Amino acid sequence: MNAGIYSAASGGVSAMLRLEAIADNLANASTVGFKAERFVQRAAAPSRAGTTQTAVPTPINRAHLETDFSQGSITRTGNSLDVAITGPGFFVVDGKQGERLTRRGNFSLDAEGHLTSGGLRVQGDGGQIVIGPGSVEIADDGTVRNDGNIVGKLRVVAVPDQSGLKREGGTLFALGNQTPAEPLPGAVSLTQGAIEGANVSPVESLVGLIDTMRGYEAYMHAAQQLDEIETRTITDVGRV
Repeated sequence: MNAGIYSAASGGVSAMLRLEAIADNLANASTVGFKAERFVQRAAAPSRAGTTQTAVPTPINRAHLETDFSQGSITRTGNSLDVAITGPGFFVVDGKQGERLTRRGNFSLDAEGHLTSGGLRVQGDGGQIVIGPGSVEIADDGTVRNDGNIVGKLRVVAVPDQSGLKREGGTLFALGNQTPAEPLPGAVSLTQGAIEGANVSPVESLVGLIDTMRGYEAYMHAAQQLDEIETRTITDVGRV
């Protein structure tokens, strides 16, 4: 096959991957604690599969998605169960398949009074946190007081390599092969009555969406044109 068609098709596949990321980011632009997916592309590398002395190297794009863990904007809500993280830390929740990490701090209480995030129970240093009637105070170190009595301390952890986390859904991350650890002193702080918004710019995402759509259409048009040229060439040669 014409090497140019491979190049155009490779570009189209990369554009589709970028479109997927942008669409997911836009869908979660208002999701608390959401971390955007970024499209990362390396320089094209020639494919060496089945190469011969007369073969033309075919460039193939190496593209993938990475999570952007940069800080989102902090917005005051006044809700005593809202907690925003500043710094490279994560809350720990009980997932269906074990511990999971999240930055989603718009907590709520389930029917049994357990503190939850997105329907999953939030872990404290001593296990799950149960809150009864009365006032709730959450200090910047995560200590939780209910009507003045300490009922637990939010477990906040850091990981050696954030790029090694595995995304599960909008705001959940699996540890992979990493072991969580205590954040460095002073590296992380909590703010009660506030939430961390998604680190997504809707305007930039919309511009990127339009640009990527145009790029995808250009790649597909190029592939079609090259295919037509190759077909015409084969036909003309057959007539000679």
